[in-house]
Amino acid sequence: MKESAEALRNRILSGAVTLFIEKGVEKVTTRELTERVGISRSHIYHYFSDWQTLCLEAMTRFLQADLDAFTAQISQQTPAAQLQALMRNYLPEAPDAVWQLYASLWQLAAHNPAYAALAQLMIDKWQHKLEEIIQSGVNEGVFHSHNRMRVTRQLGAMLNGYADLLMVAPSVSGCQQALDDIDDFIRLVLLTS
Repeated sequence: MKESAEALRNRILSGAVTLFIEKGVEKVTTRELTERVGISRSHIYHYFSDWQTLCLEAMTRFLQADLDAFTAQISQQTPAAQLQALMRNYLPEAPDAVWQLYASLWQLAAHNPAYAALAQLMIDKWQHKLEEIIQSGVNEGVFHSHNRMRVTRQLGAMLNGYADLLMVAPSVSGCQQALDDIDDFIRLVLLTS
């Protein structure tokens, strides 16, 4: 049975993501992807106008799936537990494949407007998830906030800043210190007395 066009397109995107996780987006070549997927180079350019288009679509799909999986994982938790889960998701004790893929995107975003747009889109989506968690906690009376948007921005900036530091020098103790610092901030600005 012949593979459908959509199935082959999905296989190309999945193969690209697998290679991106293994090597980093900027280090993967068209040849490696064609060998991984078992297709000719012309197949890639039949479905994608150029390499960057393929990379952006594969990254977008993967990063959205990561956010969707996280959202599903926390859906039945309390707002406080959701916030803790988000912190742990942002600040793993050691680099993992997903974290490395985000790092690759950030590197590309510094020099390429298309990747910068994708990075900003994902930052906005994670900020929105953080805002939803905080609003849910406010609605349930677990959190209080006079300015939910400001607290969301502040907390998001702290998470991203500590994530950047841990990307450079990952350690269990550094991660714990970051989590403790952020917990202290949360106690000061969000927890009800």
